[in-house]
Amino acid sequence: MSKVLLVFDYFKETFNLNKQNKTLYGPQIALIAVKVLMIVFIGIGIYKWIGIENINELTSMQGREIFEFVLSQGLKILLIVLLYAGISVLVEAGLLNMYKKVVTQGYTEGADFREGISKYFLRLLAGELLILLCYIIASPFYLIIGIITLTVGLTVIPILASIFLTMWKVSLVMNDKGLFASIGDSFRFAKNNFIPLAFLQVIHFAFSQPASGGGGGGGGGNVNLPSNTQNLPSDSFLDNPGVQQGMEEVIKIFKIALAVMIPIVAVAAIGASIIAMIFEVFFSLSLFVAYKNGFNVEEPAPETVEAIEAVDGSEEADYTVLEEGQTENLDAAEDDAENSDNEGVEQ
Repeated sequence: MSKVLLVFDYFKETFNLNKQNKTLYGPQIALIAVKVLMIVFIGIGIYKWIGIENINELTSMQGREIFEFVLSQGLKILLIVLLYAGISVLVEAGLLNMYKKVVTQGYTEGADFREGISKYFLRLLAGELLILLCYIIASPFYLIIGIITLTVGLTVIPILASIFLTMWKVSLVMNDKGLFASIGDSFRFAKNNFIPLAFLQVIHFAFSQPASGGGGGGGGGNVNLPSNTQNLPSDSFLDNPGVQQGMEEVIKIFKIALAVMIPIVAVAAIGASIIAMIFEVFFSLSLFVAYKNGFNVEEPAPETVEAIEAVDGSEEADYTVLEEGQTENLDAAEDDAENSDNEGVEQ
């Protein structure tokens, strides 16, 4: 059997394990809840901030004040992103240990999640940071290779890196290895099973990656910026009662639209996250199944040759070729031998 075809056998085994261990979805559902709460809180924060006073303060800012404002808000956003990333790694550490227990013993418990966090969180976090640092260092060479290869390298290099790094987390958990040993083991596994592992990853990406919308193509337009500040609204213009009233109406409409959009975005995030969760749990578990079995193709057993040997001077029997699992009924041969002995005694 081809190694590529083994992928479908592993999917079948994964499906059965997944069906029997619904507790694998608990941590992911909790992570989805955290994501939705973050979306809601950010939306509420923006809703509360929007007001005529803040808008006036923002429009009256000078260059240095604008930079400080953008920097402070950017740090807040970065803090939220890092917080969510840390929680994601925390959940992943527990889940990986649960996958290990499902593959090795057939079931998992809540204690396995807590065990995974205590054993693998720091190593996983260090691994993620190390790989990110390597990507940052290699990015100039990556861009140069992409230009030399007419952008072919921009696509091929990330695919190759993804394939060779596929199993480092699986190896870290299954073998309880260190970070560098796990990365090396992942490279060896990918080298020995490159084609089936690439096939598995192609299926993984096809199902788990969200379809990107057609949002590109906006890079060619020219924006006519004012050449001086004479065209900008002055403070006296912003203080005009009519302008203030118009801005208040615009802000009111925007806040209504934002209030409507917050629950819509939250519900959309829940639906998309649940679909992604189902596929992600399935394919993550399939990686553990593939690693455990190692894409080893079982060779068919050779045919066995058995012979019925002649007994006490009787004629030698012919050799019979038997397939694996078949047995030969030798009762008739034994009866013939006994009859032959009896006839010899009577004579």
